[in-house]
Amino acid sequence: MKLVVDCRWVTGDADDHLSLMSLGLIRALAERRRFVMLVGPKTRLALLPDLPWELFPHPLSPREFLTGRRLNSIDADVLFSPAPTWGGWGRRYGLAIAGGVPQAAPDAPLSERLRLLSWRFPLTRGVMTRRADVIVGVSRAQQRSLITGSAPGQPVVTLHATDTGSDDVSAWRASAEQLEQVLIELDNSRRSARAK
Repeated sequence: MKLVVDCRWVTGDADDHLSLMSLGLIRALAERRRFVMLVGPKTRLALLPDLPWELFPHPLSPREFLTGRRLNSIDADVLFSPAPTWGGWGRRYGLAIAGGVPQAAPDAPLSERLRLLSWRFPLTRGVMTRRADVIVGVSRAQQRSLITGSAPGQPVVTLHATDTGSDDVSAWRASAEQLEQVLIELDNSRRSARAK
């Protein structure tokens, strides 16, 4: 399985909950297996594990709509993103997304703040999450909101993190093991469907 993990929400900001969750989970998953990291910009590589990477536009870029097609060209089997993404259009790979909500930095320009509103409205979040094969929550409270916004029959899995507000690898090891199993099962089910 060629697994790709979206690392573009990692900012290094100690107050950015999505970045902390992403970083902890990415590092813990990297202890278990190799994967290709989506990064943007390259400066974030210093925060991430020493793994293969591909430079992609930031998720707030209009070019994000082309991400699915570009990932097809690198033969991705499964993509995991810690937040809903517009990049699932035209994809041929499995897509698992977590329900993270990106936040604007205090000094972010108004244009960025406006673009981030998409992740806060239930309607637009629903459009993004319903394109996924599996939705992943990182807490019981998040699971409830994800189930509400999911499509009928869409699987929603809750990871068991010991501290969702930390990037400490030890807090995310059990979640990484659980996530790995979810991604393997997703890949296997897609392969079985293609073989029929």
